[in-house]
Amino acid sequence: MNQKARTKRDLARTESTQAIERLRKNYLKVGDTVYVFLRRISRSGTCRWIDLYTVREKKPLRITWSAAKALATRYDSRREAIRVEGCGFDCGHSLVHDLAWRLFGNSDALDHRWL
Repeated sequence: MNQKARTKRDLARTESTQAIERLRKNYLKVGDTVYVFLRRISRSGTCRWIDLYTVREKKPLRITWSAAKALATRYDSRREAIRVEGCGFDCGHSLVHDLAWRLFGNSDALDHRWL
């Protein structure tokens, strides 16, 4: 592996670790609900753009970018949402399930609701 690829990989790991710490400290606790908002569906129906929110002190907080970094998944900056490819599954549940596992080591640590 060349130096440039190694640096890029290390940067991605650092961003992921920082996002996990930020989400744990400031936004999500075990048992919290993550609200899932479907921004867009591709014409073919195989790609979706999802936004994630949580509520703190009766105010909605957008956690999409931090969740994308924590999960090391694709964030579409043009649409400002997480890009999820595939069909035949609940992509909101999948994102929240994976996020709970990354943050707390328990896939049932967070609930989700569609908006």
